[in-house]
Amino acid sequence: MTCRVVQWTTGNVGRKSVHAIVANSDLELVGCYAWAADKVGKDVGELCGIDPLGVNATDDIDALLALRPDCVVYTPMFADVDVLVRILGAGVNIVTTSEFINGTGFGADRARIVAACE
Repeated sequence: MTCRVVQWTTGNVGRKSVHAIVANSDLELVGCYAWAADKVGKDVGELCGIDPLGVNATDDIDALLALRPDCVVYTPMFADVDVLVRILGAGVNIVTTSEFINGTGFGADRARIVAACE
């Protein structure tokens, strides 16, 4: 079974993530969140320095969640708790490189994140 993946941002880590996703036949890149307005509407492959993938970056979170991904690869440098809760609340798993999600920085937001996972 193929895992449907949305990549969250295409910065330094996100670009490498896209390369790894498209190289793995068990994964299907179905969407990509663009934080920067100048990346919206552009092909994710081109944003990441590879051949076009036929997947355009968007800043529409609802549209990305409507794709019903199995997982979001969340690679912003800093986590946005509201966004994490929204993704998890939609029943989507998150894999992240964000410094926040290692558990040491949860603070008062920990309960919100845990509740979104339930």
